[in-house]
Amino acid sequence: MILREYLYVDTTKVRGIVAQLDAGVVESSTTTSSKDKKSTAGFKGFVEHSQNWTDNETATKAMADALFPQLEEALEAEGLLEDVSDFISSEESWADGIEDTLPAGKIVRLTSPGFLIDARFIADILSGFAVANRGLVNMGILGQEDERPKVPPKARGPKPKAYRELPGEADSLEGRIPLGKIFLGPGEADQISGELFRGIAQVTRGMFAPGLHLSLTPEPEGAGAISVRLQEGRQYLDMDPDILFAHYGVGAQEWTIVGTIGHHPLPNPDMDESDFISEDGGVRRSDFGRYVTKLGTMLANLGFVDLPQAPGFSIIPWAVYRTIGTPSGPQADGDAAASP
Repeated sequence: MILREYLYVDTTKVRGIVAQLDAGVVESSTTTSSKDKKSTAGFKGFVEHSQNWTDNETATKAMADALFPQLEEALEAEGLLEDVSDFISSEESWADGIEDTLPAGKIVRLTSPGFLIDARFIADILSGFAVANRGLVNMGILGQEDERPKVPPKARGPKPKAYRELPGEADSLEGRIPLGKIFLGPGEADQISGELFRGIAQVTRGMFAPGLHLSLTPEPEGAGAISVRLQEGRQYLDMDPDILFAHYGVGAQEWTIVGTIGHHPLPNPDMDESDFISEDGGVRRSDFGRYVTKLGTMLANLGFVDLPQAPGFSIIPWAVYRTIGTPSGPQADGDAAASP
């Protein structure tokens, strides 16, 4: 028996697929009974009396957490779901190219190491550390700058440029990080600062839009990262970022994803041929649209946009979970002996 600990289920999408496979989603089971009693007075004193009993049963079952396993079983029975975990774990698969074997829209299940990313969590931990550090300085536990060993001017390197705040930075995720030096110990006063922490938070926020991202990292040499964007408001994804990372940590662990292949990255476009101005000075909308998508492709291939980089690809997730409750003891030994 497989027990799943769900991180994410897109119930709306799952419900729609199940409805296509099973001509409707069964959600509850109810039985109703009704008693019809009819009494009428007949002509010239004759009395008509009748009584009817009816039982109506609505065949529906409460699906809730059983909805997704039902979908998995139905897809496997129809031969529509393919487990590609072994395929992406092969170095040869990545060397030969995977676009033909894993085309966009293919329904897959794969298990691979992966780690979670959330720009809000990064900003929280950096601001928390910076605030705690500043508090220790204010308490006199960490020394002030004039108590640090003096560093010769030549050893300090080039003088850093003046910090420039972004518009609206005070109200942003990184705005809670205090500016100034962060003291870690003697001789390290010039190495870390609130400005550096704000910069890290800004880069993270720019590369990963606030929200939960899952990056699967297959182990074979030459393998690409598999991008999984988890949309907020879906089932199970209802924890605050700090609680979620307290539960699952920041390191890689094995996750199982069921969904469809989203897309593969495109090659770098030729931006020199992006002409979208017409002869009368207007803008050709379709050409400008292509120009914008080319720009997005170029930035994605550089790593600055939340799109997959070659040779990776994206998955549109229906469910993300990890298996739990591995049997132990005599029962597990018996299961192992019985398995082929």
